[in-house]
Amino acid sequence: MNIEVFSRCKYRDNNRPGDDVPLVLPGVCLGVFDGATDVRGNVIAGVPAARLAALTAAEVVSELLLNRKNRELPARQLVDRICEMYAEKLKPFDLPQLPATTLSLAIDCGDQWRLFCLGDSGIRLNANTILRHSKLIDDVATHARVALFKHLRDGGADPETTELTARRGIFLGLSAAVKDGVLSEAEADGIVHDTIRSLDLAAEADAVREFLRSGICKQGEFANVEGSSLCYDVLANGSPKLGDWIDERIPKSEIHTIEVFSDGYATLPSIPTIAAWEAEFERAEELDFHRICDLATVKGGTKSEFFDDRTVVIADCNVG
Repeated sequence: MNIEVFSRCKYRDNNRPGDDVPLVLPGVCLGVFDGATDVRGNVIAGVPAARLAALTAAEVVSELLLNRKNRELPARQLVDRICEMYAEKLKPFDLPQLPATTLSLAIDCGDQWRLFCLGDSGIRLNANTILRHSKLIDDVATHARVALFKHLRDGGADPETTELTARRGIFLGLSAAVKDGVLSEAEADGIVHDTIRSLDLAAEADAVREFLRSGICKQGEFANVEGSSLCYDVLANGSPKLGDWIDERIPKSEIHTIEVFSDGYATLPSIPTIAAWEAEFERAEELDFHRICDLATVKGGTKSEFFDDRTVVIADCNVG
């Protein structure tokens, strides 16, 4: 087996670590962990909260899966055990809320690969089969952020200012944008109503309104709970309730390549090489730099940042 790893932080001058953490344990697992960016910039023991989340999760998974028996745990038990160990390792920091991270794992189970994903990092097999879960709350945030971006752009703001202002508005909430004088109350309400209508979320109108008014900084309140279509599963406080994970087993004889990747890649290449992944990233940058069209997401590129950290781990299973 040949293994390639590429991880690039979001900062263009590359002077700070990002929130993605790759994991390679030959004979045990391949993984990618993507910490959820703390929009308020919290730092814990000198480490950004999102990076600490990803690093801690990687440590937990390494310890857990070195024992072969744990690789065979049923999905619910595996998730609960990871969550318990994660909370225990972060306990000394006495945090009011644990930082969140995704995890995507290709686990070596003898004559099978076990593919396990929690959150929106993904896995691709044989350069064609994609395993990845998406969550509605991201669609809500994306729709509102694009609407805010276009409103600011149409008002004459330059692209850089537009992106930074729209990013602040969706991170800290539309109410903050009103307070900043970026939107009127009527304009903020218009974005909320259009998001609800466009995504057919009338039944969740109150939750959508509260979320968009408060911003992504409050997104954690929907993590690992039940009661709303905006709820989602992730490694964070508590244990996932919805069962929104991917857990598949495939014979090794059927798998030629495995690519484990974070959502910093908006589109995927046709061939499984680092060079191809990076070329595809550059193509996406040219196609939709601000991520407001076909590749819309919760933030776009700026002069100082790519739209997100990006990481990919590639295993060529036909070698060796």
